[in-house]
Amino acid sequence: MRHLQELLERAHNNIAKPVVAVVWPADESTLMAIEAAVEQNIARVIAVGCREAVAQRMTAQVDNSSITITDAATPAEAATVAVKLVNEGKADMLMKGLVNTDVLLKAVLNKETGLMEPRGLLTHVTIGEIPTYNKLLLLTDVAVLPCPNDTQREAQLRLLLQLCRRLGIERPRVALAHCSEKVDERHFPVTVTYRDLTRRAATGEFGDCVVDGPLDVKTACDAHAATVKGINSPLQGQADAIIFPEIESGNAFYKAMTLFAGMRTAALVCGARVPVVVPSRGDDHQTKLYSLAAASLLSTSDHS
Repeated sequence: MRHLQELLERAHNNIAKPVVAVVWPADESTLMAIEAAVEQNIARVIAVGCREAVAQRMTAQVDNSSITITDAATPAEAATVAVKLVNEGKADMLMKGLVNTDVLLKAVLNKETGLMEPRGLLTHVTIGEIPTYNKLLLLTDVAVLPCPNDTQREAQLRLLLQLCRRLGIERPRVALAHCSEKVDERHFPVTVTYRDLTRRAATGEFGDCVVDGPLDVKTACDAHAATVKGINSPLQGQADAIIFPEIESGNAFYKAMTLFAGMRTAALVCGARVPVVVPSRGDDHQTKLYSLAAASLLSTSDHS
């Protein structure tokens, strides 16, 4: 896929239509996104809280049960109720409305009533459409996981590969990003982890994929740059996804690409039992709609 619009087309063509529990949909962009998701037949919606705002805006959809409304008195209560809906099998994914991210994730991470498997972790994945790149590029982690340890890094890779495959990338090419291509145990211990993951991927431990690192971003995504530097990477300058060493570099890359390079995005949090759409406060309704489509593909692909 090269364009985010293709996410909408794939989600629309899915036979199964997942149900998204939307936590406190009080803001205009969230209301517009869920309205569009229903109109484009991407998902069915349970709005948790904000009954008056939802019913007033989307009377027709409420009347035909494309959107149902469950009461909640506060955003925190709405988060708890939405997680309960998932646990009861009534919702297939979650979406944040006008609620703080930490409030929603607290409900997801609750050890007794939440949505995490034992020793699981959450990682944020961005799907970026970059005008100068020839396909969508997945990035992790720019928002949730601060500085992964070795175990978390492996889990991060597995979750990223899973999402790539759900988006139709049969043999994902994943770059483990750093400032150079050299393993430096003394100054950059993460490069040793990268070397280990690269070797294990080559044996087939993570399924059909290509993983290489450490690599700088330009080498990972530009075959000419790799040739000039004399680097023979199996990615061949065609990375489908990039894992960053920590949140600082990932977030800086994300912000730079959206500001200076016109990158458009979809994003979701992976690692819970269902996808969680956690948009930024500044995201417009189109970004939220793309994110819903990606979550829809992730939650339904096993059944479609």
